[in-house]
Amino acid sequence: MKLGRLYLAIFFSILCMSTASIMIRLCMAPALVIAFYRVLFTAGLAAGIKGPGLVKSLRSLSVRDLAFIMGAGFFLALHFAFWISSLDYTSVSSSVLFTNLQVIFVLILSILVLKEKPGIQGLLGIIVALAGSFLIARGDLQLGRLLGDMLALASGLFVAVYFLVGRSVRSRVDTMTYTLLVSGTAALVLLFTCLVSGQPLSGFPRLDWLLFLLMAVGPGLAGHGILNWALKYVKAPLVAVSILGESVGASILAWIIFQEALLWYQWAGGLLILVGIYVAAANESRAVDINRVSGAVNP
Repeated sequence: MKLGRLYLAIFFSILCMSTASIMIRLCMAPALVIAFYRVLFTAGLAAGIKGPGLVKSLRSLSVRDLAFIMGAGFFLALHFAFWISSLDYTSVSSSVLFTNLQVIFVLILSILVLKEKPGIQGLLGIIVALAGSFLIARGDLQLGRLLGDMLALASGLFVAVYFLVGRSVRSRVDTMTYTLLVSGTAALVLLFTCLVSGQPLSGFPRLDWLLFLLMAVGPGLAGHGILNWALKYVKAPLVAVSILGESVGASILAWIIFQEALLWYQWAGGLLILVGIYVAAANESRAVDINRVSGAVNP
């Protein structure tokens, strides 16, 4: 498969993911319930696409790979629970920007956990992105949005761990099997959370059920599903930096649909975050194995 087609697929996935925050805002259901049905429907669609070959794929999994996938699914559940909840307390643009700091978390975790030495470019990107985050958080604090920002920031940490854990097994597991298992695990975690917290699982308007399905098809399967597939061929930082486009797309849609205009500090802070993430992740993404990408076979 050619590198250009891989990048085109990633670009399409970002377009799909940009619609997620908009559909969430249109839902009447509680945040945890939205998160649950999104990953549940995604798992169901992945199982249907995989079809008869699913049993064989599941049997071929090692216990170690299954453990990593379940771990990734746990952090995916935390990501959706915190991110979707953040949209109740802050703007779409701030929520998506703070969530996309996942790239910075990937670099920080690589330094702290993997003991990797960051380059000057990577450190500069981290500093610039954190400066932009501080600017937005300071402005949102005055508007009572800080809780939403912090929830989104936590979701960025969780999805960073999700990508790092997933990278370790994606070269050995096909896309739909991985999507089914990681989304299924997330669904179980969120179902347990909904039951413990007493969240209703039914009684929602028809539009909500349609949006649950659309979130699974678009942002879920076409969005995260394609990124899961891309993780088989490229390293996590390259996939993570591509998600920067979601911030732009979601902000434009929020402005068109909800008339949610960006304030001056969101423009300034958002620009710093995007530049910082790009600089930091571009430094890390140089390690992509081009030969492996060029010779990869689409599962």
